[in-house]
Amino acid sequence: SNNNIQQSAVLTTEKEKHHLLLEQLSQNKGSIIVFVKTKRGAEELAFKLNNTSYKSEAIHGDLRQTKREKIVRAFRNQEFRIMIATDVASLGIDIPHIEHVINYDLPQCPEDYIHRIGRTGRAHATGTAISFISPNDSGKWQAIRRILGEEWAKNMPQATACFQRERRANPKRFRTGETFIKKSKSGDKKRAIKRR
Repeated sequence: SNNNIQQSAVLTTEKEKHHLLLEQLSQNKGSIIVFVKTKRGAEELAFKLNNTSYKSEAIHGDLRQTKREKIVRAFRNQEFRIMIATDVASLGIDIPHIEHVINYDLPQCPEDYIHRIGRTGRAHATGTAISFISPNDSGKWQAIRRILGEEWAKNMPQATACFQRERRANPKRFRTGETFIKKSKSGDKKRAIKRR
């Protein structure tokens, strides 16, 4: 994975994801691409965000090529800063100024994680990649950890173990999400508890 990308994972629940996304959008400036699983999910999320004053556009496989190109062009020209995308639609998007990638839903296929995060940290710029991991994602997360190798994986949470430990220890804190950050460059690990 790219050395210019700071990767982090947040343990969350399906219900908490939207709130968590709003938090991330307010904390992170610059262009953001948010990855979701389905076309419908992309449309719904863009609609919700536009209703909360975050201008965004959805891009997915059902859009006509011309419409897709128009959205990508507008994003490239920074007419809006948040693009919601499915994996199909994200192929071939090469926009140098994307500063953050948010995996709202983890990819179905672990290799797609690498494609997704590769949208940021281009041309020697630094970027961040944040993944939301809900209890149903532990299998997908383990597959991503395997593909990225041991060095990377040891600094990231093992989803299953984390969920079980968190739930037992402190169900209340589990709900607020715990963030694990892997700084690729210096190789150091930070662990921060998000509190509301």
